[in-house]
Amino acid sequence: MPVVDQFDLLTPEGYGIYGEVNDGGVVEFVILAGEGSPIRGAEMFNRMMDHFGAKATAIHGSWRKNPNGDLSTNIDKVNELTSLGVPLEEAVHQAWTVTRAKKRGYSTVNVIGVPEGVPGSYVKIDVLIEK
Repeated sequence: MPVVDQFDLLTPEGYGIYGEVNDGGVVEFVILAGEGSPIRGAEMFNRMMDHFGAKATAIHGSWRKNPNGDLSTNIDKVNELTSLGVPLEEAVHQAWTVTRAKKRGYSTVNVIGVPEGVPGSYVKIDVLIEK
């Protein structure tokens, strides 16, 4: 679907967020925050969502664990929980993006497609978070 709006916020230190909303109202974004970032990830996310406003009706979370093993906040949380026996469909509700989206009124969360990996060791998960 064609992109109808974009948002980016980059710091001189190399942290930031880039997001797009398509004509179907689905937001996709990448974010780099965490330790050392002068702006918290939640603030970046909120600024992006404020920018998109009513155009945004859903958020597509495309969570990947890279081969280097770098931190990946969403998938790492899901792996932590599923390694303890929490079902995937429940674990995604505690991931960073979902918890932030819920604070903004997005309450329906579905795993889409087939995740790659096994409980505790997922490397690819896609979710759709809708109002």
